[in-house]
Amino acid sequence: MIVVARKPEPPAAPAVTTVVPADIRGTVKDEQGNPVPGVSVGVVGTARGTITDAQGAFVLRANAGETLKFSILGYKPYTVQVGTDNTLNVVLHPEASAISEVVVVGYGTQKKSQLIGSVSQINAEKVNNRTVPQLSNALTGQMPGVTVIQRSGRPGAAGGEIQVRGVGSFGAGPGALILVDGIPVNSFNDVNPNDVEAVSVLKDASSAAIYGARAANGVILITTKSGSATGKLKVNYNGYVGTQKPTALPQSVNSWEFAQAMNEAVPGSYSEAEIQQFKDGSNPDNYPNSNFYKDFFKPYGIQTGHNISLANGNQISQYQLSFGYIRQNGIVARNSYDRYNVRLNLLTNITRKLKLTTRIASSLSTTNEPAPPATLDFNNMLDMIGQVVRYSPIYPIRMSNGDWGVGINGKGTPVSNLESESFYKEKGIDLNGNLRLDWNVVEGLKLSAVGGGYINYGDNKRFLASQYLNNITTLGPSTLTQGNRNSNYKTMQALAEYNKRLDKHSFTVLGGYSFEEFVIDSVSAFRRNFPGNTLTSINLGSADGQTNDGGAAAWALSSFFGRLQYNFNSKYFAEGVLRYDGSSRFPATKKYAFFPAMALGWRISEEPFMKDNVKWVDELKVKASRGTLGNQNIANYGWQNIMNAGTKYNYSFGDQVATGVTLVDLADPTLRWESTRSTDVGVDFTLLRGLLTGSATYFDKYTYDILVSPGGSVSRVLGFNVGVKNSGKLKNTGWEFTLGHRNTVGKFSYNIDANFSIINNKVLDVGVGNVLQPNGLIGNVGNAGSPLFIGYPVNLYYGYVADGLFVDAGEGASWPDQSALGSQKKPGDIRYKDISGPDGKPDGKITPAYDRVVLGSRIPRYTFGLNLGGKYRSFDLNVLMQGVAGVKGYLEGYAGIALNNTATVQRWQFDERWTPENPDRNAKYPRMELVPNTGTGNTVQSSYWMLNGSYLRIKNIQLGYSLSPAAIRRIGIDGLRVSLAAENLFTFSRYRKGWDPEVNTGGAYYPILRNYTLGINVSF
Repeated sequence: MIVVARKPEPPAAPAVTTVVPADIRGTVKDEQGNPVPGVSVGVVGTARGTITDAQGAFVLRANAGETLKFSILGYKPYTVQVGTDNTLNVVLHPEASAISEVVVVGYGTQKKSQLIGSVSQINAEKVNNRTVPQLSNALTGQMPGVTVIQRSGRPGAAGGEIQVRGVGSFGAGPGALILVDGIPVNSFNDVNPNDVEAVSVLKDASSAAIYGARAANGVILITTKSGSATGKLKVNYNGYVGTQKPTALPQSVNSWEFAQAMNEAVPGSYSEAEIQQFKDGSNPDNYPNSNFYKDFFKPYGIQTGHNISLANGNQISQYQLSFGYIRQNGIVARNSYDRYNVRLNLLTNITRKLKLTTRIASSLSTTNEPAPPATLDFNNMLDMIGQVVRYSPIYPIRMSNGDWGVGINGKGTPVSNLESESFYKEKGIDLNGNLRLDWNVVEGLKLSAVGGGYINYGDNKRFLASQYLNNITTLGPSTLTQGNRNSNYKTMQALAEYNKRLDKHSFTVLGGYSFEEFVIDSVSAFRRNFPGNTLTSINLGSADGQTNDGGAAAWALSSFFGRLQYNFNSKYFAEGVLRYDGSSRFPATKKYAFFPAMALGWRISEEPFMKDNVKWVDELKVKASRGTLGNQNIANYGWQNIMNAGTKYNYSFGDQVATGVTLVDLADPTLRWESTRSTDVGVDFTLLRGLLTGSATYFDKYTYDILVSPGGSVSRVLGFNVGVKNSGKLKNTGWEFTLGHRNTVGKFSYNIDANFSIINNKVLDVGVGNVLQPNGLIGNVGNAGSPLFIGYPVNLYYGYVADGLFVDAGEGASWPDQSALGSQKKPGDIRYKDISGPDGKPDGKITPAYDRVVLGSRIPRYTFGLNLGGKYRSFDLNVLMQGVAGVKGYLEGYAGIALNNTATVQRWQFDERWTPENPDRNAKYPRMELVPNTGTGNTVQSSYWMLNGSYLRIKNIQLGYSLSPAAIRRIGIDGLRVSLAAENLFTFSRYRKGWDPEVNTGGAYYPILRNYTLGINVSF
């Protein structure tokens, strides 16, 4: 049988799907919705790639399923798998360690690698966790060339004095220009530190000249936080509570020791029996041993701060909303400071090319302070503390019958003054904000309009109460002084910025115009004799003797400015800045001035000879700048002869009181801008793959046409005060160094950042104050209470050179005559050197004309800071140390002199004094003597009383613990950190015992405070 079968067909070939590459298009933006140009976009595992353009846009051919990687310096790398959608929009987030790679400068930002101006910046992590009530104190020791001196710990007024590269003027105000989010403000101490993203200080002409009108003393830029396009609400709480106490507090001797000192000054002042009663306390009404420090100051104060922020956003809008509260209870009863902050930063992308940025902030502060009762010759808390420094322990605080002790002048003691119902209360409300509209017209061109300003309102009330001391003495009548002030500032700015890249050439051009106006008015009123200490409304006081006063002032600025930046292949850089300012504070013919600047930079590390041969150098850049900056910080009407009005100028005409006006100051109608010519040369480097970073900069600031009143050089027979003139020249030169190291070893990471500055301040010309003094110095001895001499710094001390103490009666007879100083040349008195005389050589007489010299300055020559940080597993530790050197301090009046106008004797004065039993020529305190208000031969300013103001302070130390990621996931939060911190922990110095080296005072002061806090930070 034959079988015929169909031949089986071969198996079908498997189906083949052809993958067609597609063009993937998209944009890359940052968290704020700004395009990020220059981002490298590559297909992982292939050679295909591209770079985003100026608008952050890219086009790249890729297959579905392939992975794209986006990377650029300063941002975290981002990868995404290609799907079916050909459009891809990416948001890049900054590296936590790379925030500082972008530096905030005037009207914009720059990459640190391309920055050729002299700018110092600290970011949020160095500010947010600090438990300081005033933002300025968080800057101390953190930036080279920026000196922050804290003279007081007074709640609400403990902000530091900021000097940028020395004191830039001895006439016009030397303060830096401060801007918060691009808007000038008087102070940034009311800004919540938790809101700060970055603080930049512009120090040289090229970086600061864009603000020419007020940039001569540096520019401080505060940038606050913004929301991000995460699509998820982020909530963060940061709070702390702690105690605070003085870093140093003087100590008085016991009453029997005071009696012993009095017997040395005036033999027979106290008998042995009286001294024994001081010791045994048998008669406390007449022979007490009072401790005014203990009874006046509290052992500690409480400080607490709380901040909560909410942030969210998408591609259309992002916001950051924060609320803050701080309360600081002082170390004096009824002394406190409260501040509430609220801030909203909102970014809205109206269209693809139109963006609106809105920033609104407000603060409400209240300061409460005690005040003394009525009829005393002082009326404030600081003078009350001065009385504590003054009072000796021989005055009873409370009598045995419960009455108050009446003290030195029959009006009570510092403790009874504190217990009165007197008070001072001050309220302040600040509302500030700005709107910025950015229009990206075409690629590279952006037009912006900015409008902003602030409104400030404040009122104060000082009530001096009547007070019962005993059945004989009741202080009164009560008085009330009340006042308020209103100020407002507004600005309008128009900006145009154009960026263009042609092959290896990059250009950025900025042009703009701004107008600024400030107006302030104030009013005050006074009444006395209120019906009771609880009825303090001003209408309840007696109309008899009532007064009122007020005033108003205004100024305006109109400015044009421009900046051109060029770089070739990110290797060679050039920048030019020009600002044309007009100020209402100068006459029409001198109103406007040009302030130009230029800078050059070279990234040597980008040269082939460096890249190929010096592998351990990552970054090496040299830079130089030169330019002129201006200063207009004088009175608003300095060039006009203004008639002053007010109650003190009123006069009687018949039986009526008529309003009077008078000319007080003679003005100079030719006033012009004070100017500073600044030269800057520096080098920045990064070595060993980022292990070591640093910089070195030399600067030279020459200030001329200084705006100063030469009153000390004009005879008082003129009959008028002399107004401001352009008179004088000043120079600040110096060096700034930074050095940083950071590394990770296993699970331990650490960082070390140090900065060191040398500042030399020198007066070159005092103008009309160039008076040849008998001792050969040229200058003005009596200028504004601080002498000025050519060749020496400002803020100086001027006096005699001490040569130890007389140790016996015989040597006084052979020593030069010191009678012109009021010296008796007794054993234990200060000996002064005979420096010169009329013939230019010692003449056997110590006189003010020939024997005084410059003793030192209050300006530190050296400033330094060291920031140490470490992290191991969940623990982190940060330590900030800072200090100054080459500076003098001085304690005068009650603070430095024993028995001064009935003052007490401090412990150090008693223990280190000269006595016949301790005839030490080099004793730290001369013999005890009664010192009247006019002083004695021992209390004239001399090298004997000059103190070494150098110190090293552990400014901040903080230990933190963060929950592990596994732990926070279990409890449903994003993060939790607890911390222990201390501010002003230890100070190492050779200053007087009981005194902080930053304090120069005659006794009326508020001690600088140390605080210890427990904090917690929670994020959701």
